Amino acid sequence: ASENATANVTISNVNIDTSSAAIATSGKGNVNIELDGTNTLKSGRYHAGLEKSQDGKLTITDENENGKLIATGGDGAAGIGGGLYGDGNDITITGGEITATGGDCGAGIGGGNHGEGKNITITDGEATAIGGLNGAGIGGGLQKNGEKITVSGDATLKVQGGPTDEWDGAGAGIGNGGSHN
Repeated sequence: ASENATANVTISNVNIDTSSAAIATSGKGNVNIELDGTNTLKSGRYHAGLEKSQDGKLTITDENENGKLIATGGDGAAGIGGGLYGDGNDITITGGEITATGGDCGAGIGGGNHGEGKNITITDGEATAIGGLNGAGIGGGLQKNGEKITVSGDATLKVQGGPTDEWDGAGAGIGNGGSHN
């Protein structure tokens, strides 16, 4: 997406399982993704299932109320948000049935390993967010913060922070990733 522009993309019944990023956004503008049917995204090591790399806002919508997204990040990455060392900021979900699972050290929705998860808003739909080892369900990846996370409207939310290991703590359901501090 170009600066000061919005890219509108519809994904319909896709099933992508790859060693890189299943879907990645880029540029300085905003990206709107409309969900139609069941969409499964599984990325490889260091890549988020739906990887947000652009500077603008990522909005996931389901205007037809028939969309489902299952996004699984590889090790070191979020389900939806940042890849390895990538932040997962400025993400909005306005509908759909979303399941986002982070890889080790990544949030379900938010930052990858050592990535922040800020300005995340869910206003409608059903979202299930599961952090990988040390990652938050929604928020920061390993040792990073999750801030300004808002849930409102008709949203149904299920979150699970990632488990602890011998060095760092468990990730929060909503908030920060696990840290040895």
